[in-house]
Amino acid sequence: MKSFIPLIAVLFLAFSVLPLYSQTDAVISYTEGRGFQVVRDGQSKSYDIAADDVIGLPLQADDMILTDDGSFVEILLNNSTVVKLAENTTSTITSLDGSGGGVFRVTYGRIRVKLAFLFGGSRLWITGHDTVAGVRSTDFGYDLFYDLADEAGERQTSVYCFDGEVDVLQYDKETVSKIDLMEIDPFILRAGKMVKTRSSDPDKKLKSKNIDDEIRAYWNAYPIMTSLGGENLEVSENLNLNSSLDTQKGTYETGGRIVFAMGVGMMTIGGLLKAFLPDNTTANNLAIGMLAMGGASIAAGGGMMLYSISLP
Repeated sequence: MKSFIPLIAVLFLAFSVLPLYSQTDAVISYTEGRGFQVVRDGQSKSYDIAADDVIGLPLQADDMILTDDGSFVEILLNNSTVVKLAENTTSTITSLDGSGGGVFRVTYGRIRVKLAFLFGGSRLWITGHDTVAGVRSTDFGYDLFYDLADEAGERQTSVYCFDGEVDVLQYDKETVSKIDLMEIDPFILRAGKMVKTRSSDPDKKLKSKNIDDEIRAYWNAYPIMTSLGGENLEVSENLNLNSSLDTQKGTYETGGRIVFAMGVGMMTIGGLLKAFLPDNTTANNLAIGMLAMGGASIAAGGGMMLYSISLP
């Protein structure tokens, strides 16, 4: 039974790291591409960037945002921080502190953050499954992708700093609480550098290198468009997320993306079970079961998204 305790702690941290701040609003300040979805309180709504006036759309803690292929969304926090979600990204606003700081959790995809100096105890954190990046003043990015060709769905995380400094924290099966996490000495990532972590080698010591040319080229092509320090963006009162599911097409598309993300998560859990549990029949069956359910969810989610394409 004791072998399950560290594993449960890791899984808990993977899905709910650092809810440090109170809830408050954020605002969509820029969009580009085809569309995106927002999930709030189990209700989802799809937005067509070309047809819908989404600038000024208010967001709040616990909202999940999913961007479509070729679509980008920028979120302005207190006129001092911009969080840009790249295409095919799923991210949840875990919490906000009202001063430009807070916590964003990445399930899959790519995020870039640019912020002015945050005062007091305010910080902006980006977390995935085992790697956390925290800053006060900087320009940095965070990628989380999976190798779906790998049986265990190897997770690959990259943190890179364009300007300023970033604190990078990596936790493992011995990190059993948020207090433990905050006591970890951070790896200081400086401008022009990046670090990569892999779920297949969680104990590997962090080592920085120059930012990959592919990453620089990507963000040069899709830079942050929202300016900081100007007039506050007016929040639109006409955009209401507290509504029922938008359309049948939106239901299948958003639902498919959520099911797909859940499948990737289950495959990750299956890989963790296989790595940390004792090598016996019961543990292996449990890990194989999670991997199988994850694979089935990925297939089901993909099927739902494909079906949504045929809907009006």
